[in-house]
Amino acid sequence: MKSILREQRRSSIVAAAVTILLGLMLVLVPNRSIRFLCGLLGTALMVTGLIYILGWFAKRRDGFPVWFLIPGLLLAALGLWLLSRPASVIVLIQFSFAAVLLFHGVIDLQSALSLMREGWPRWWIDLALAALTLVLGGVVLFNPFGTMEALTILIGLSLVYDGISDLVLIHRLSRAFREAERRGDVIETEGWSRDDE
Repeated sequence: MKSILREQRRSSIVAAAVTILLGLMLVLVPNRSIRFLCGLLGTALMVTGLIYILGWFAKRRDGFPVWFLIPGLLLAALGLWLLSRPASVIVLIQFSFAAVLLFHGVIDLQSALSLMREGWPRWWIDLALAALTLVLGGVVLFNPFGTMEALTILIGLSLVYDGISDLVLIHRLSRAFREAERRGDVIETEGWSRDDE
């Protein structure tokens, strides 16, 4: 059980660090970051589409129907479109990052409530962090600023905050688990659990 908990903690820390780095990139170079993300997504879709297409050509003599070619053509065309019109994907990026923030906010809220049930001191700090993450997710979703650059910077700042708040929550949960282990109690959160051994 300890090894599972340790692995979950390590994975959560890595995810939080990646979130912070991505957020810093969006804040420091907003325009180039969006172009980079669009280029990365477009290239990935094009490569996936070409793999489908080449796979069909390699197996067409085995009687593969021509409609097996359609997914590859669609993915390659979508990838080419993203590479040529990167501004068109900003809405997709906006909704994707908003969904990430809202999801993290809900998970953090569940963890804060678990700490509250355990009577952990200052659990309301974790609750406030979770609530702020949810608010930031809503702001990114509705984008009251209007411009792409302002939205990109807001997304970056939100991701930096989200990563830092996750690290704080991971630290506090780890302390709570150790305390519960000494008392022989059980704490359950989303993706985290510890019981008597």
